[in-house]
Amino acid sequence: MKPMIIREVEGGKRIAFVSRQAFIDLVISALEVYKKEAFGLLIGRTEGSQYFISDIIPYQSAQRSYEWVNMSSQRINRINFALGHLTNHEVIGDYHSHPQGPDKLSATDVSDLFKGARRLTCLLSVYKKKSCEPWRHEDYSIMGSIGGRYFVRLMAYEVDRKRGIIHRINVVCPYMKRVNKAKLFKTRVKK
Repeated sequence: MKPMIIREVEGGKRIAFVSRQAFIDLVISALEVYKKEAFGLLIGRTEGSQYFISDIIPYQSAQRSYEWVNMSSQRINRINFALGHLTNHEVIGDYHSHPQGPDKLSATDVSDLFKGARRLTCLLSVYKKKSCEPWRHEDYSIMGSIGGRYFVRLMAYEVDRKRGIIHRINVVCPYMKRVNKAKLFKTRVKK
């Protein structure tokens, strides 16, 4: 069966909830290596079709390019081993970024998702932008500005290997309201 991507939320049941810490770490991870791709693990828990992303672990030693990122399986196994001995949290997926877009999974991303064992992946598209936009929820994703220098869009996808489908799922991050209320998306935080 040839894999295909569909946009589906199934009545809002498929949701990726992103904690404050995970949101901040995802954005910083993507900005740290911008114009190259970020890559790492999503930590949290799964309850049915809902994912609760509480934290992330960026792959610091990943080989990076402007259009791809790669991590050796030996290093991935080392990280998974350490996680199993340091925490009760679960690796629920992975994430990567697309500097300057596109706002969709590449053919390589789709192929890798069907080869891997994880069901959830997040994609951050990061753009240089000289305007300030509050964070908002749109088209199942969240998006907004970082200090009038960057625009970030966060999307989530779930893999259904049995049916050969990748579902685009709804991303929810309550912390966005605090960012908007304090106008952190455009003002510099004072030390």
